[in-house]
Amino acid sequence: MVDAACAPEAQDGDDAHYLREAFHLGLLGAGYTAPNPTVGALVIQDGSEVGRGAHRVCGQEHAEAAALSRAKDAARGATIYSSLEPCTHHGKQPPCADAIIAAGIARVVYGGNDPDERTCCRAKAVLSEAGVEVEGPLMPRAAVRLNDAYCHWKATGEPFVALKLGMSLDGRIALENGESQWITGKVARGYSHFLRQCHDAVLVGMGTVKADNPSLTVRHAALREFAGDEVDYFRFRQPARVVVDPAFELVRSYAPPKGELARPVFSIFNRPEEGECRREVPWLVFAGVAGKAPAGNVLPPGVEILEIPCNERRLDFGELWRRLGELHIHSVLVEGGTRVAQELITQRAFTRFDAVVAPTLLGADSRAYSPRLHLRRLEDALKLSDTLSFPLGRDTLVSGYTTDFIDRVLQGMAGR
Repeated sequence: MVDAACAPEAQDGDDAHYLREAFHLGLLGAGYTAPNPTVGALVIQDGSEVGRGAHRVCGQEHAEAAALSRAKDAARGATIYSSLEPCTHHGKQPPCADAIIAAGIARVVYGGNDPDERTCCRAKAVLSEAGVEVEGPLMPRAAVRLNDAYCHWKATGEPFVALKLGMSLDGRIALENGESQWITGKVARGYSHFLRQCHDAVLVGMGTVKADNPSLTVRHAALREFAGDEVDYFRFRQPARVVVDPAFELVRSYAPPKGELARPVFSIFNRPEEGECRREVPWLVFAGVAGKAPAGNVLPPGVEILEIPCNERRLDFGELWRRLGELHIHSVLVEGGTRVAQELITQRAFTRFDAVVAPTLLGADSRAYSPRLHLRRLEDALKLSDTLSFPLGRDTLVSGYTTDFIDRVLQGMAGR
C-alpha cells in the first residue's frame, strides 16, 4: 500500500527508502491518532537504524519524540526521517522541532508538509535557524494520500468520505437474488477491516443491514489477512456505525433485549465486543428523512437519530456529512449497498473511490452499483485523479479521487 502511494514520486537512494519505512510505521497508529495524522519516524546513524517511533494515540507522544527517546545519545549527529514535517507548535505535546534540536540531530528529511495552520511549512525555517540541515517535502503527494482524511478535514472542515465496493470484473456487486458474500477474497476483506480501523464511521444502507445483518466492526482475525503479523502492533478502535434508514424502519423494529442472553434481531444494535469505541463519537447513528423519526422509541445509550432534509425524494448527503461532523466524525467509509452507492455517485457526495475488483464475471442479470448518469459526452464522465492500484491477494484494488483533491491540498499549503 505504501509502495503504491509513493511510486509516483519514486526516487533512488536511502532517503526515499527510509521515508517509505516512516510512512509504513505511521500507519500502525491508524485509528487511534484521529483527529491527528498518522506519522512515523526513523533515526539513522552511519547507515544503521538507532531509533524508530510512531504516533500511536492522539494526545500522546509524537513519532519523532518516540524515535529520539529510543535513539538516546546515538541521535547526536544522526539523520531523522519523518513522514510529515516536525511540528513547531505547543499542543498536547511539546514541539518535535525543539526535541530534534535538543537531541543534536544533524539532518532532517521529511515526506510532506502538515496542513495544520499552526505548523504548516514552518519546520524548515525553525530547524535551519538552529543549524540543522533540512530536506523536504520529498514525497508531498504520498503524504497527503496516506493522511487524506486528516488533510480533507483541515482543508474543508467537513468529513472525508470514501466509497469502497467489492465487485466482479464486470462491475457487479451482488447476484440478482442479493447474494454478495463473498465476491472478493480474504485479503480484500481484511483491507475492508483496515479501512474501518482508519475511519471514524462506517456507513451502509438499510437494505444491507436487513439482507446481511452485518456487525460493521473491526475484527482481529480478519485484519490479519491484510496486515499479517503486523496486526499485533495495532490497537483496535471501532468506528461508529451509520445506517441510512430513510423511514427509520430499523429504529421502529428495535426492542430492548430482555434478560442477559437476549439480543436484538439486528447485530447493528450490539456494541462492539473487541476494541474500544471512539470517544466523543456515538457508536450507532440512524439517518433518515426529516419528520419520519418515530416518537417514544427507547434506544441504547450512545445511539443518535439524525433527521436529514430530503430533496426531490433524495436524502441530502451533503447535509448528512455536515451533521456527522458536528458529532466529531471526521471521516466516513461507505460500504454500500447498491442504493446508497448510486445516490452518492449521483450527488457526487464522496471524495475517494476504492474499487476492489475480483477476477469473476457475474453477468448482466446481477446487480450493478452505478446509477444512470445520462451522459451525452465522454468528457462529462466522472473521472478519478491520482489513481493507484495494487493486488489484494487474488483481487485488485483500484483507488482514486473524484476531484483534484491532492492538488488542492498542496496548493492550499503552498499559499501559507
